[in-house]
Amino acid sequence: MSCTCARAIAGLLLLGTTGCGALSRAQECQEVIEIVNAGLAELQVQVPDAGASPAAYDEIANAYEALGKRLGELSPSDSALAKAVASYRELTERAARQSRNYSEALAGAARSKRERRDKEARITRIRSQAKTDLAREATVVRKLNAVCHP
Repeated sequence: MSCTCARAIAGLLLLGTTGCGALSRAQECQEVIEIVNAGLAELQVQVPDAGASPAAYDEIANAYEALGKRLGELSPSDSALAKAVASYRELTERAARQSRNYSEALAGAARSKRERRDKEARITRIRSQAKTDLAREATVVRKLNAVCHP
């Protein structure tokens, strides 16, 4: 076998390996996308009707926790995808915690003027943190898109 022929075969083998890696990442990305979209679809049903219902925010927290758990069960082989999934999972954990805190704040009794003021301040603080996390979510989604759709 000539040297040129051996290089050509080695190049084809290398190309096949690279192609399989891209295929694997595409499959892993598709799995992440399906999990996130299913979780967000579940949340879209609950969020608009939440109003001032503590029970509704507990359900929203449960949905975020379920989404985070499903993401935690993934083990992407691509390190960039694994990092992006971990970031999104962290975001779901924060959203679940904030939803529970919001539920507790709404449910808390406020008898005095000071208690009502403190309750409103707590609710405002939680809303502000949630808005900050929306910006974080946009960043995490951009990272996921960059990994999955280079």
